[in-house]
Amino acid sequence: MLGNEPPAKRPKVRTPALAPHLTGGTTAAATAAPTTSPWASTAAGADPLGGLFAGLPEAATDSVAPLKEKEKIPETHKPVTQVRVLHLLKKHTESRRPSSWREKVIKRTVEEATYELKELRKKMASIEDKAKLREEFERHARKESDCSSHEHGGDLGKFGRGKMQPAFEQAAFALKINELSNVVSTDSGMHLILRLE
Repeated sequence: MLGNEPPAKRPKVRTPALAPHLTGGTTAAATAAPTTSPWASTAAGADPLGGLFAGLPEAATDSVAPLKEKEKIPETHKPVTQVRVLHLLKKHTESRRPSSWREKVIKRTVEEATYELKELRKKMASIEDKAKLREEFERHARKESDCSSHEHGGDLGKFGRGKMQPAFEQAAFALKINELSNVVSTDSGMHLILRLE
């Protein structure tokens, strides 16, 4: 060194941090003031990870807009292939077999059978609790149904299409689960149906 010349400065070389948590070393980023996130920008706009993500745009959390109503994907429902219902049958004088376990010869008219089921439906429709509705339906079916299913509370088990009389099948498959039908007329008589599955 000659005289008063300052020592030569070395150029600063910026190198990325290489797993300082594994090497035990520290980097400028590790010794800098802590930020809320290791990915957050420093005051100078530099990447705290030593340039690893330099040049990449900042991630925006609100860049994805929610779908509008018309853009939502509609829910698809599997076609119903089987249902399980409870039913209560009131036979009448025009039924194909006007006799039952309750009466050897049914003397009730179509109008009387319809009226009885409409009145019963009014009572049951006022029951909001689904478990109580089922319990009440089963109780009435055991006492009043002219079908042999009365022994099981009117439960017909699961059945598919083509297994029941057309009007009964159509009504059963049209019901939602835990929905009570209106009075349904078939060759067997008048029915009230409660869909279970």
